[in-house]
Amino acid sequence: MKIAVICDIHQSIFWRKIIDQKENFDKIIFLGDEFDCWDNTWPFQMDNALDIIAFKIDNPDKVDLCWSNHAASYFLDERCSGFQFEHAADIRKFYNLNRKLFDVLYIYDNWIFSHGGISAKWMKSCGLNDINEINQLFREKPNYFRWVGPDGYGNNANEGPLWIRPESLINNSVSEYNQIVGHSENVQPKVIRKVKQIFVFCDTPDHNYLTVLDTKTNLVEFINLKN
Repeated sequence: MKIAVICDIHQSIFWRKIIDQKENFDKIIFLGDEFDCWDNTWPFQMDNALDIIAFKIDNPDKVDLCWSNHAASYFLDERCSGFQFEHAADIRKFYNLNRKLFDVLYIYDNWIFSHGGISAKWMKSCGLNDINEINQLFREKPNYFRWVGPDGYGNNANEGPLWIRPESLINNSVSEYNQIVGHSENVQPKVIRKVKQIFVFCDTPDHNYLTVLDTKTNLVEFINLKN
């Protein structure tokens, strides 16, 4: 299976380059953060987000959308960096209207795709024994996905899938699964391979990379959509 992963959006339009290439992939996964950036151009942000929703609706079985901290903060009454008080009501309405189109994670074989990653310690704190229970937990009890702290950056093994950072994720990851995540910006995307696990960190400051995973070989390719 060939899976394309589009990292944090933050108003970026590079994702549009894959629309005409969609037949090259079996699955296309967006890792979230449709809003909030340094520019916060309005209404362009909303138009861009609505186009992503339209892409999902037109390709319901091929495109998956993941919840993220910058999305959930608008209806969990949290304040991520770049939170837009002026447009909060419109953004909250956007997510509430399209809530059924999003999930916390997508699982294929032994790969987990999510915004920040799944910590075994967080799962235990929620009373979860199976990662397949996570999406339903968010639908029923979204408060379990709030920022925990005290680390303001989210580098804490108790943080949930919308907030946890790479160091804590690698040290406390659920066993037997590889993970592809966004959320934490690196100069370039990177792959970290451990004895039994692979971690792929996709996010960059320009939010311009497409990550392509071949699940048959576990090979990962990063494509700079800015070029």
